[in-house]
Amino acid sequence: MIEIIAGTALLYLVQLLLPMRLKTGSEQAKRAAKAVKNLGESLPVFFTLAVLSVVLGVDENTSIALYWLITRLLFLVIYITGIGRQERLQDGTNHEPQKIRSLIWAVSVIFLIQMTVNLI
Repeated sequence: MIEIIAGTALLYLVQLLLPMRLKTGSEQAKRAAKAVKNLGESLPVFFTLAVLSVVLGVDENTSIALYWLITRLLFLVIYITGIGRQERLQDGTNHEPQKIRSLIWAVSVIFLIQMTVNLI
């Protein structure tokens, strides 16, 4: 679990730097900034659950934490690349949401819920 916690911290650091490495003002840079904000919202929950899992010896959460980290990596790639994103609609309104990105996010939340249940 310690390796997964460290890997998650590394992912966060990479995501913090990523918007600066992409072309300023580009769609990818904007999406990268939104993706890091999204990760920052779930990090406290993940870190709390992961540390509690180590302290309480809940080994079942190790594999779930790894799956959570993988879904967050997928989320990042899908968000930045725009996979599943449709261009502006004919009437000029905003883009349609990335359904695959929303699905990956929901799966990551389910992993956090499962980690919580395992701690009870």
